[in-house]
Amino acid sequence: MAMDTQTETQVAFSAAVAQQRAADYPTVPHVVDGHELFVGELLRREDPSYPDQTISACHDAPAELVTKAIAASRRAQRAWRRTPVAERIEHVRRAIPFVEARLEEWAVRVALEIGKPYAGARGEGAEVLEILRFYTQYAAEPEAFEDRRADDPSGAANDSVLKPYGVFGVITPFNYPIVQAAGPTVAALLAGNGVVIKTAHHGPWSGHAVYELCEAMDLPTGLVNVIHGADEPGRALAASDVDGISFTGSVPVGQSIVRTFANGAYYRPVIAEMGGKNPVVVTDSADLEVAADGIVFSAFDLSGQKCSALSRVLVTPGAHDRLVELVEARVRELKVADPAVNGAASGPVVSAESAARYERLLEGARSEGFRITTGTAQEGEGYFVPATVVSGVPAGHDLANVEHFLPLLTISEVPTFDEALRVANATDMGLTAGVYTGEVEQARQFLDEIEAGCVDVNVPGHATTGWWPGPQTFGGWKGSGTTGKQTLGKWYFQQFARQQARKLSADLEHLLTY
Repeated sequence: MAMDTQTETQVAFSAAVAQQRAADYPTVPHVVDGHELFVGELLRREDPSYPDQTISACHDAPAELVTKAIAASRRAQRAWRRTPVAERIEHVRRAIPFVEARLEEWAVRVALEIGKPYAGARGEGAEVLEILRFYTQYAAEPEAFEDRRADDPSGAANDSVLKPYGVFGVITPFNYPIVQAAGPTVAALLAGNGVVIKTAHHGPWSGHAVYELCEAMDLPTGLVNVIHGADEPGRALAASDVDGISFTGSVPVGQSIVRTFANGAYYRPVIAEMGGKNPVVVTDSADLEVAADGIVFSAFDLSGQKCSALSRVLVTPGAHDRLVELVEARVRELKVADPAVNGAASGPVVSAESAARYERLLEGARSEGFRITTGTAQEGEGYFVPATVVSGVPAGHDLANVEHFLPLLTISEVPTFDEALRVANATDMGLTAGVYTGEVEQARQFLDEIEAGCVDVNVPGHATTGWWPGPQTFGGWKGSGTTGKQTLGKWYFQQFARQQARKLSADLEHLLTY
């Protein structure tokens, strides 16, 4: 009997993963001003499924290399900023067929370095394609960069235009090592900037893919540079004289960068997408089977290592006991394993530190007598942490209020829907949130009052996540974001430019072109 397409795809993916594990691991170079460099301490990235095996490597960039990368980008940006928008768009669009041809190859990189099963690993490239298509479409729209104003009473000609800042640093996270580097890089380039990318040290080979797609754009030499390493190169980039920073990562680090950029001679933009302590509210009138499905996927996809991941359930009394039963039953069926294993719901967490932190949290939950249910996890030396639901947790407990970035979900009973909304909003973060209810008025109230950038209402399969690839934008409020403009939205790339109002004498009106 012939295998179905899904099985064939998994077999091919597993074979490709095994083949790469048997091959020599790549050591990716820094690329500065078009030159490949291997300087700094060698950092080996272990396979999180088999930590005794190195899967990729990079070098820890010294601070002086970061400085050189910024200088190279500045030199190249002087010509790029004068390149007409239509030509910039054409350069960026050249990357689309390049990415289309590399979806499977990139999936292998992400699976090995980050531990994502096939769907999530391939989704990285698919999301990059969405970014390339949407941003170039938006940039090509009339008045994307120019706003022709009404005639001036004085008779002068005037308009308002967007101009690039100069050079943006892009600091990326491990969980989406390609997408979260590609999005701001593409936006910055369309706006006329140069870029220096600092990849995540847990995924340097994956992060390097963004430099490769920029090569396919045939950009001026030195316009885009990539540096690798652990924390110090990122700190050096944030402390440098770049004209702006795009950062994706934790709230404390993002806030530190914002403070640094606000304390100089003048404010420089920080476009930051940070964490979330994302709730779902479940009411007595909800379809609890649908709610349980959405809760389990949103909490445990990518082993909870998503800024959008559901981490706390707030449920009213009439639904509490049955919802706990339904969620626990589904969690027991979840299998955490090597991404190459057919049927793996998720893979390992990213590091030994993450696995150890999970154990400490679980020990604390046991000591307080909370009810704990887990799925299964592959045995061995890998960083395999089972999907875990902890119920009976007071809504104000740290387990339910601190972002853990682990496959750990809390369920808290709250007395009323109004109280659930209050608790949901009682956090400094506001990235994603969801509700399951059978009452239209409760759905309307949730949409009106919830303080989050991305919200789901009665969505089958997704309580708080499931935004990409697709037509939705993505971004957070409060401590989860700095600008209020969302990734994949039509206003996102415009943040990488600044507005200039121009007034010229009528005889020079012909100069008002972008």
